[in-house]
Amino acid sequence: MKNFSILLFALLITTVAFAQKKEKIKGSKNVTVAQKELEPFESLEIEDNIELYLVKGTTQSLEIEADDNLHEIIKSDVNGTALRIYTSKDVSSSKKLTVRLTYTGSLKTITAKNEVQLYAINELELDTVSVKNFDSSKSFLNVKSAKFSLAMNDKTKAEINVKSGATTIELSKNANLKALIASPEVKIDMYQKTIAIVEGDAVAAAIRVDNNAEFTGKKFTVKNLDLTAESYTKCAVLATETLSLSASGKTEVSLYGSPTSFSVKKFSNSAVIFKKED
Repeated sequence: MKNFSILLFALLITTVAFAQKKEKIKGSKNVTVAQKELEPFESLEIEDNIELYLVKGTTQSLEIEADDNLHEIIKSDVNGTALRIYTSKDVSSSKKLTVRLTYTGSLKTITAKNEVQLYAINELELDTVSVKNFDSSKSFLNVKSAKFSLAMNDKTKAEINVKSGATTIELSKNANLKALIASPEVKIDMYQKTIAIVEGDAVAAAIRVDNNAEFTGKKFTVKNLDLTAESYTKCAVLATETLSLSASGKTEVSLYGSPTSFSVKKFSNSAVIFKKED
């Protein structure tokens, strides 16, 4: 009975693995354009190596530019207020696989997965918006928002230009970020071999760098900075008025600027601080 249970479990695992594999398809290289109206949505999830462009408008719609035999495998499903865009087959090659999505002010969350390339060349202009990148996806965004958050995980990349009342960023598992930020309040958390190069300015910023992460912010001017650096990390920061520092492990902190107030909450292990010229 025990051997039968083990065999049954193995068969189930194999069946699930095969079920998850998609049939492959190759594009015809004959590019055509098709448009589609959409039901109202507040959240967006894109998958499967699609190149998607976000454009703000008065009504929500979809425009697909792709090899003519690929149109039918590009799916868009609205479940409740969630729109999911994906492919029903694995595209091995194509001349074009681009989606242009017109959104309205009701959009709140965007999730990109599986090597998606997400673009907002014109400003992504929303009251509150949250963007999440997973599975080697990439985002290239111009954002204007009262409240903006970005979460990146698992070999993702992003280049962002943000104007926001409050900005929150979380990076993990080899994520790579280049950012230009103009925001009164900024919160950045970095873990697991992540890299961030940030420029711009903030009134107050809380930055946490841990577990082999590297933060370069020597052109990110912060009036009041709270910095926590732990484990094997490298940081370069610029504070002009106050700096509160907690450093431990084998961290290296390079300090630019001349803060009038400098407090150390924690300084232990092999942590080092370098004072740099602006």
